[in-house]
Formats: sequence, structure tokens, C-alpha cells
Amino acid sequence: MRGRSYRRIVAGLCCLGGVATGATVAEASGFQLKEQSAEGLGNAYAGSTAKAYDPSTAFYNPAGMTRLKGIQGQMSGALVSPTAYFSGSATSSATGAAISGGGGGDAAEDAFLPSIYGVYPLTDDLTFGLAINVPFGMSTSYADDWVGRYQAVDSYLQVTSVMPSIAWRVNDNLSVSLGPVMQYTEARLTSAINNLAFSGIDGEQKLTGDAFGFGGNLGLLWEFNESSRIGLNYRSQIHHILRGRVNYSDVAPQLVALRNMVDSDATAELTTPDVLSIGAYHAFNPEWAVVADVAWTRWSVFNELKTKTDVGPDGLTRENWHDTVFASIGAIWTPNEHWSFRGGVAYDMSPIPDTYRTARIPGEDRYWLSGGASYHFEDWLSVDAGYAHVFVNDASINETSSQGTLVGNYSNGINIFSLGGTLRF
Repeated sequence: MRGRSYRRIVAGLCCLGGVATGATVAEASGFQLKEQSAEGLGNAYAGSTAKAYDPSTAFYNPAGMTRLKGIQGQMSGALVSPTAYFSGSATSSATGAAISGGGGGDAAEDAFLPSIYGVYPLTDDLTFGLAINVPFGMSTSYADDWVGRYQAVDSYLQVTSVMPSIAWRVNDNLSVSLGPVMQYTEARLTSAINNLAFSGIDGEQKLTGDAFGFGGNLGLLWEFNESSRIGLNYRSQIHHILRGRVNYSDVAPQLVALRNMVDSDATAELTTPDVLSIGAYHAFNPEWAVVADVAWTRWSVFNELKTKTDVGPDGLTRENWHDTVFASIGAIWTPNEHWSFRGGVAYDMSPIPDTYRTARIPGEDRYWLSGGASYHFEDWLSVDAGYAHVFVNDASINETSSQGTLVGNYSNGINIFSLGGTLRF
């Protein structure tokens, strides 16, 4: 009894720690973040829709919760360390003259992404689960004096998701799940304003806003037998109307009068995309298993970034993103009851057309190479660790805004480290 109480205290402290940590988010494929499980990272998230090994299935496919025994809780954290270096030049739209400045340094910021999962059996056939994580986000930041400062300086977007679900085991083969998805989105965008001719310094525009949005998710798991299963999960798109402010600083009086650049309330619309994934798991024997996943993301819902202000100029950036596919395959080796080792590779398609790439999200296609391990100390505790290096194609940019044109290339790369633990009661 004392041991059980100790485990509950540990679980509570882990959950409180995860909630308090918060997250800043880094450059992603579009702005989708895969890094929601230390165990899954080791397989490059291959089989995440079908494995149902631990409580992270409450996010990847809640139907898999029917495979879990007893009350389980999990907390994971991923350190994402991307790089994005720009080389190129910019010209002014007013004069055609070259804009002075450097490359802006490493624009992609490191991020820590926490995730919390819990699974609670209600009956032999019904299971409740909860997933709290950050499935979408991005953050880029350039030096204030870089050549593309009139396109972008700081860009920040974070979408925090809370997803409760109910899973029902229909029969020995089929499990289904259903639940809502609740998202809270906050955003911040800054850029410089070229009024050097009037005041000798740059001005600044800063947009901030937040919103709540609601959607749903559906999961299916079909178990052919204990060794083979497939899973299907769908998470709906969610529309957000961000409400906030636009603020200006150091803008020359001539531009204030000409363009009505004054502080005011502002709104912007953002839709996070539908995600449909299918995964497979097959164990050849107690030691070896193979896993695979394919996910389709409906990025075509992100066709423009439009802001509307109560007073002053509105903003419009054409995005015209296209739908994408993420495909991964991996293997799991379990030599004994304590250890398991994983590896995987993945292809992650970028949704950004070359002609619409912007300095705020300079992404390109990427290729994952992952590995990881798990150790089961006892029946009630396991620890997972994973690492991935993501090779990112160089990205070209030719972005024109009202203030000028930015032309050049980005050199990108990402390292991901993740650690997690699962408690079982």
C-alpha cells in the first residue's frame, strides 16, 4: 500500500512539473510538431498509430488505449535544436537600392516540448484517456539589423492541445475511439519598418493575439492477433480567430500620417489542418517487430495569412501551401524483459511551395534518422530515450513585400533529444 501511495505522489509531481514547464516551439514541417513521445521518436514515429505500447496512444490513436492495462500516466519532454542560416540580399521597393545588413544569425530557436498523457479504464471494454501537448508551433528570430528585417524579425506561434477521448473495445479484434480536441493558440509577429529616410532609424510593427478553437478526433484499431495490428486516426482541422493588438514604435510622423500606422485592436484567422494517419505493427517473434506509419496533413487549408486592424493598414501574405505526406518505417528489438531498442527512418514532405516561401517559415523537405531505447525497471515504471537527426534540404527564397524583396538561400538542420517515463498502477 505504501508503494502504491509513493507511485501516485511521483505521478502527481511529474504532471505538475510538465504543466509548469511550458514550451517554446521551433521550426517544423510547416508548423506541425511530431515530437510528442520519447518512445515514438526512436522509431521516427513509425507505428505510432498502431503500437499502443504506452499512454502516448491517447494522442496518436486513442483506440489503442483498450490494449493498456490499469491506470497509466506518462510525461515526455523533447529538446528540439534546429538551425537555419540565411545567405543572400535584399532591395528596397521604393528605390530599388540594396538594403544593408547581415544574414541574421541562426534564425531557428531551440525548443523544449513537454507532453502529458493519462489512461484510466472505466470498465473492461471502456477506457478514458487524456493527451496534453503542443502539436503545432514555430519560432524564428533574426538579428534586428539583418537584411530581411522588413519581411520578418520575430515570429512565434504555439498551439496547446487538450484531447480527452473514450475508447471502446467492440470485440476481440476491433476498438474505436471518439473525443473532442481543444486548442489554445497564441501568436506574435514583428517586423521592421523602413523610415530611414525620415528619422535615420527603423521603426517596428508588432502583432500579438490569441484564440481558442475546437474540433474532434476519431480512432480505429484492428487486431488480427496479438502479433499484428493496424490503426487509423483522424484529427479534424480547427479554425481560430486570433484577437489581439497591433503596436508601432519609432515610426516617423510622415509615415504615421501617410499610412495611418497607429496602435489598434487587430484580428487574424488561422486554421490548423486535418491529419489522417494509418499505422501498422507486426511482431515476427518475441524479440523482433517492424512498424510503419503514413500520415496525410491537409495543409491546403493554410492559403493566406491575413490580419485586419480596427485602424490602419491590413496585412495579407499569400501562403498557398499544399497537402503533405509523412512516411516512416522502423524496427524494434526486445532482447529481454527489461530492454528494448528501436530505430527508424522517415520522409517528411514540406507543404511550402518554392515561390511562396517566406522568412517567417523557411522550411523544406526533410529526412529523419532515429534511434532509441527503453528500460523497464519493474512492472510499474519504464523510461524511454530517443534521438533523431533530421536532414533538411536547402531552401531558396524570393519574397516580395510592400517594403522590398528578399532573395537568397537557407541552410537548415535539426537535432532532437527526448526523454520520457511511464508509471503504471
